[in-house]
Amino acid sequence: MTYAAAVHPATSSATLPHNKHPWRSKLPVIDALIPIDARHTLTRVRFEQTRAKNLSTPVQQQKRSSLISSSRDDEDLQFPIARSYLMNLAARSAGLRAPIRAPRGSRNVRRTVVPVRAAARGEFASFFPDEVTALEEPAAVEMAKKARQVSVAVPGRDKPVMTSVVSSPAPEGGEDVSPFVLIHGFDSSCLEYRRLFPLLNERAEAHAVDLLGWGFTDAGDAGIGDYSPEAKRAHLYAFWKQEIGRPITLVGASLGGAAAIDFATAHPECVERLVLVDAQGFIEGLGPMGMFPRPIALAGVNILKSKPLRNTANQMAYCDRGTFATEDAMRVGQLHTFQPQWADATLSFMKSDGYKVAKRVRTITQKTLVMWGRQDNILDTAYADRFAEEIPDSKLVWVEDCGHVAHLEQPKFMAKTLFDFAGVESGVAA
Repeated sequence: MTYAAAVHPATSSATLPHNKHPWRSKLPVIDALIPIDARHTLTRVRFEQTRAKNLSTPVQQQKRSSLISSSRDDEDLQFPIARSYLMNLAARSAGLRAPIRAPRGSRNVRRTVVPVRAAARGEFASFFPDEVTALEEPAAVEMAKKARQVSVAVPGRDKPVMTSVVSSPAPEGGEDVSPFVLIHGFDSSCLEYRRLFPLLNERAEAHAVDLLGWGFTDAGDAGIGDYSPEAKRAHLYAFWKQEIGRPITLVGASLGGAAAIDFATAHPECVERLVLVDAQGFIEGLGPMGMFPRPIALAGVNILKSKPLRNTANQMAYCDRGTFATEDAMRVGQLHTFQPQWADATLSFMKSDGYKVAKRVRTITQKTLVMWGRQDNILDTAYADRFAEEIPDSKLVWVEDCGHVAHLEQPKFMAKTLFDFAGVESGVAA
């Protein structure tokens, strides 16, 4: 399919007046979402509907019903067309390199996680949406039960940011180990670390924190404030200063890797070691989504919470899809999108055009571990070698039989690798 240019055709002197193009919408930018080869269908649909409205006699009314009925079948095509394009825009903004298609074979997905009983609403903090009770994976349920909100004063914001985090103090003998701080990926939450976190807190202090605008962190402004990379960095620094206050081992996965690079290079005194897990660092900006007018961009953002996109991303994230790409995994990844501030906060981030840290990779001064899934189907594995080449003091570790999320697919291997990298003694125990 060939898509129209993003510039509205009416800007060209060679085009016909707007009323000569019945496929055009009331909002000109919508035209950019409609494939050229679909416009003939939409032209006929709207012509027939306009014609039908002008029929008034009984015979004409019967014909009117027939015309409207037949045109609706074609009109239904309009919404999948625009929706499909918006899904691909949203996917590019999320860092997915493949076009979004409905995952095949999902009905035959093998479920290996033993579900727990449905948890009661009262077992979770009030800031969670009611959909939290639908979670089945024991690790997800336990992680959600441990989540809390911490009031963090961030310079430049009128209200404290209620920061959602799962924290665990250092076990006996692990007090001198640098705390692990885990940063999730694009449009995700701290629940992303539900399988790695319990392994880390056996030997060290650990914090899985929700970035400003995502997860269950609430800035109290209904999502209409500043959620740019700079704002996310300021929030993370305020959290570090208030809750930790000493050098950390900072772990960033996917887009969280870009956030980690941004933080480590801006505040090197806070970060002793840096860990990049299938990290996004060389892809600049977020693509065309942020350039659209608010109604269209917001429609694209809302598609990010849709089951088709979430299921597709879920399928792409893993090497062993039969084991890990479950319906429940999709629910975990979707949970935070039910927060009332989520859409506007995500749109604010997209309008900022996202992280641009490629030029800062060479300036990283911390000892850095690069971990990459050998079967990553979201970010090109060539980026792993590039990180290793450009970061002065770095080590690359390939994770075998693993896709984009080593912390979910190979958590035991990742925990052992992190402990070795951070010099954590195996004798430390909770």
